[in-house]
Amino acid sequence: MAAASAASARTLVLDLELEDSSGEAPSAEHAERLKRVSAELRRALDAKGYGVIGNAGSAGLAPPGTAIRSCNGCERDIARAVGADLVVFGIVRKISSLILWIGVVVEDVGTGQVVTTARGDIRGDTETAWSRGVGWLVDHRLAEHAPGKR
Repeated sequence: MAAASAASARTLVLDLELEDSSGEAPSAEHAERLKRVSAELRRALDAKGYGVIGNAGSAGLAPPGTAIRSCNGCERDIARAVGADLVVFGIVRKISSLILWIGVVVEDVGTGQVVTTARGDIRGDTETAWSRGVGWLVDHRLAEHAPGKR
């Protein structure tokens, strides 16, 4: 993990994905909310020392409809294409309107090894709940694994 452990490690943060098993009708709000909380995740990780670079959506590198969480390593290929040392991806898992969780993975692009994972439960399918969940994960689980701190 030599490249990813340097203080100048470049980190690609992919957009969070929604996995909804609630059985409720899909909400058009979710796509926009995912974009906003993904942007919050990028800003927060950058502020904690991750050296965040652009995202795959803006670079057009992730094929439309690709589920990063199950693409068998395509996240590393995408990150390699933009010169990243680390790649961050994750999901918001909706079980019901009240019960959700956010899970995030940080991987070393060169070795394919997981640097860390983080998961936090949130209550409520609202922008505020999602935002607070992302903030909590960064502050309490991901910040200590920033490249400059390892």
